[in-house]
Amino acid sequence: MDDNSLVRIAKKRTVVTYVEFWGVSRFLLQEGVEREEGSLLNFMASLTYTAFSFEACLNHVGQEIFPDLAWKAIERLSPRSKLEVIAEKLELKLDFGRKPWSVMIDLFRFRDQIAHGKSEILEDTSEVPLVDHQEHAWTFTPAKWEKYRTREHAEDARAQVEEMVKLIHEKWGHPHHFPFVGGFQIASVTQVPTT
Repeated sequence: MDDNSLVRIAKKRTVVTYVEFWGVSRFLLQEGVEREEGSLLNFMASLTYTAFSFEACLNHVGQEIFPDLAWKAIERLSPRSKLEVIAEKLELKLDFGRKPWSVMIDLFRFRDQIAHGKSEILEDTSEVPLVDHQEHAWTFTPAKWEKYRTREHAEDARAQVEEMVKLIHEKWGHPHHFPFVGGFQIASVTQVPTT
């Protein structure tokens, strides 16, 4: 084979999107923990990708356990409704009043506020000591989503989502012991015949 020969490369890759998003969420959280400057932005982004990851996991599992046409109808539901349908199929008990399932409420409310962001006017009234009034007067009144974008919420959301994913995979009987295994790629190389 000389340097001018051609080869045909055929590739096939499986992308497990929720695992990719999970990695982004972890990276952003770590960045926020390690560097205080801009950390609230990292925590906000980590929370968003944690929510994206869980919804993508529901889509991944749903595609596998429901016939194609049934899943196309279910896929349009809210993340909580998708989880309920999947849980029913897998005979998985949910309790949105307890961890890990309770994270669905705040995490997806936050995700929706980010995804469907809109301007708003915030009003706040408080009584503070005169000596502290300057600090309080010039501190921004936070929106609900701004209150949620903390390190504690980002870490807790990841822990709860990880637990939910493991419980779903356990009931599903997924072949991997660790459900956050990414996809893979195979490739073949063949020489192109010369004429």
